[in-house]
Amino acid sequence: MWNGLIFMCSTMWTLALVCGNPQLQLPTPQPEIFYNGYTPNVATTPAQLRADRDRSQRYGPPYADDGGGGGSSSSSDDGLDDFRYGQTYDERMRLGYAYPTPRLNFSDRVNDSPFSGGDANRYANHNYGPTSSTDRNYNDFNNLNNNNYRIDGRVNDQYNYNNNPNVEFVNVNQRNRFENPYLPNQDRFNLNQQYGDRQRYQQDRRHQQELEKLRNLLVETDQKGSLECTANVAAQWNFETNVNDFTQSEALNAQQRYVEYQRITAEQSKHINKDLIFDRRLYRQLMLQSEVGPNALPLDVLDRYNRLLNEMLFLYNGASICAYQQPFQCDLHYIPNLKDIMAKSRDWDELQHTWVEYHRKAGRGMRDNYEQLIDVMQEVAYVNNVTNGGEYWYLAYESGNFRQDMDIVWEQIRPLYELLHSYVRRKLRDYYGPDRINRIAPIPSHILGNMYGQSWSNVLDIIIPYPGRKLIDVTPRMVEQGYTPLLMFQLAEEFFTSINMSAVGPEFYRNSVFEQPLDRRVLCEPSAWDFCNRHDFRVKICTDINQRSLISVHHEMAHIQYFLQYRHLPKIFRNGANPAFHQAVGDAIGLSVSTPKHLQTLGLLQRSLDESSYDINYLFTMAIDKIAFLPFALTLDNWRYDIFSGNVNKRIMNCHYWNLRERYAGIKPPVLRSEQDFDLGAKYHIPANIPYVKYFFSTVLQFQLYRRMCLAAGQYVPNDPRKPLHKCDIYRQPAAGNILKNLMSKGASQPWQEVLEETLGEGRLDGSALREYFAPLEEWLRLESLRTNEYVGWNYDGDYCKRSIETAGLQIFGGYYNGVSRSEGSIIMLILTIGLWLLTV
Repeated sequence: MWNGLIFMCSTMWTLALVCGNPQLQLPTPQPEIFYNGYTPNVATTPAQLRADRDRSQRYGPPYADDGGGGGSSSSSDDGLDDFRYGQTYDERMRLGYAYPTPRLNFSDRVNDSPFSGGDANRYANHNYGPTSSTDRNYNDFNNLNNNNYRIDGRVNDQYNYNNNPNVEFVNVNQRNRFENPYLPNQDRFNLNQQYGDRQRYQQDRRHQQELEKLRNLLVETDQKGSLECTANVAAQWNFETNVNDFTQSEALNAQQRYVEYQRITAEQSKHINKDLIFDRRLYRQLMLQSEVGPNALPLDVLDRYNRLLNEMLFLYNGASICAYQQPFQCDLHYIPNLKDIMAKSRDWDELQHTWVEYHRKAGRGMRDNYEQLIDVMQEVAYVNNVTNGGEYWYLAYESGNFRQDMDIVWEQIRPLYELLHSYVRRKLRDYYGPDRINRIAPIPSHILGNMYGQSWSNVLDIIIPYPGRKLIDVTPRMVEQGYTPLLMFQLAEEFFTSINMSAVGPEFYRNSVFEQPLDRRVLCEPSAWDFCNRHDFRVKICTDINQRSLISVHHEMAHIQYFLQYRHLPKIFRNGANPAFHQAVGDAIGLSVSTPKHLQTLGLLQRSLDESSYDINYLFTMAIDKIAFLPFALTLDNWRYDIFSGNVNKRIMNCHYWNLRERYAGIKPPVLRSEQDFDLGAKYHIPANIPYVKYFFSTVLQFQLYRRMCLAAGQYVPNDPRKPLHKCDIYRQPAAGNILKNLMSKGASQPWQEVLEETLGEGRLDGSALREYFAPLEEWLRLESLRTNEYVGWNYDGDYCKRSIETAGLQIFGGYYNGVSRSEGSIIMLILTIGLWLLTV
């Protein structure tokens, strides 16, 4: 597993300043005392790394760059294929550990309280529907013994807990599971009828005493969590900045200790009855704290879960194929060999051979393991009080209709994607010939420059709108002006201070790693690190002197700014509002930094490029990366949602993937597939069981954030051609920075919908901002389709996947099938079947 974390590093001019032995000593110091942001006069310590809800562990270096640093990836990760590649280290660390169940440290304190849960098994398998408590000492709070229930389900007691909003809260479609159910003016939950009871509890002295004890308990947990987090992150940092057997062993041990601490905390939180907690943030804190994902499994099932992932990753990492027409050269791995072939080769047959063989070697062997994982995911959902594995998969997004919501967003963007798809299909048809690419059919996935067809940037030489117009590249000017890694980070810091955000301080520069040291091996994937003590934030990146790294440096600094803005919050809230927010903020900053206007401000671009051809090439280059990626990301996790929830039988899961791929993206496999194949197994995030929909979410959200900041800065005026969105630069615009500060400072203390509503005035994810950004390109594509009379969209042109491998084998011959209609295919099948029968006779 650790071998899969290697990321190469590059240049820097002063090792003494930046790379001078930044490792920490593992024994952690005594915590400093700060004040809890929402509980006045209650002390707490520096808090956690983040409490990242999109993974089962809350540790490790969180946020990696989406595209920079100039290094090579490891052989175990295909993250470099994502334009936001990175953000994989912490996700690889999702594996739980099978330890003896620890004894709860605070059980005596908790049980002597109205908030004691008593029996830990009383929770039903629902979406966080806390049931009533049983307090042996204070019956005024608990009148829910069996004698109080009538046959009709009502309660005879004066407190009608059958109408308790917590019971309604079980229905995830109606309520956010992290919200405190006791909020005013929520008539649909009948809360106003219970206002008198709520007021009575709030005014009751014993209740206030117990609530204060609970707050103190959380403060104590926060202090302990901060120390455990710091020790773990320090060990991971020491390993990644000095790779050897000793640091690897220390990192694994620290990780195990932190996992064990999380299990203790989660068990403790589950024993606390939340029915009588009226403080909304306190309620949310407990709910988040009780989530540990797969680590909540019984130890034997957890061991099985880990074993399945490890076996699948072993198959993924070891997959190798023979070179095209070279049967004795059989050591080609995805990185670097196959990835390079898919990006650079223009030989149809070589691309098809590479695609088919790699998917056979990497995916097919792990299908049985993945089918077992589907069953285990149902148990993961059960122990996390979620109805099924599909709901668990989207749990971090706090919406009962998340899949439908994302489909709605995609339908907003789909018209633009279809125009782009139509144009790219025409260009590829002109290159490969109409006999291989049908003018109204989906595009075969193997000719798009990427093993998964998720980014089309590598075929830019074929499809660029204006080949004679070079893209902007300021790399030569950066070299001429003597740019260094340190200078690039100083420029990034100045960018953020110019929009009224925080300086990072000398400690950041002293401890961060900007270059591959000469005296030790470093895993140098770009990543930002929060050391859980409210002041130690670092970046680890291998910086090249080029335009891509300049944008990447700003991206990483955006993560550091996020850490700075929410550092006042309790540990569990120190994270993005959902798993996509951190990435979206970094990418939104990248949109501003990459504009010609900003590059001119830095003195890296001498003149303005106002020609529309440059604009179209610039927008097109971004579109074939970002827009082309969206349907792939949506397909990947909607497929997992369907499989994990049981909506689709796992016996047809490979064909279901290709059905979704055709439906969302108009992409088909190069040859007919079957249920003996498992094509998604060739994508790293599937055997590693890492969520992917956050990339869809963050790609859309970055434009939403960017639009709001540009409107506040006066740099974008809708329908004004003099101030289009894609030319906006928020540099030196404090109004834009204030919006970003407001969003960042909330951390994960509120549902993401509320965060967007309060900061942007938009309470949902919205694809319209992306459409506005690419509006000039969309108009150009529309005119092109009219000029060439090109068909926009795609038609289903035959089966792409058969359940029977025998049937699939008959139709694979020839390498492509898009020229054969469904009726013609049926006739051919009949002839072949008769022929085989005659031969047997």
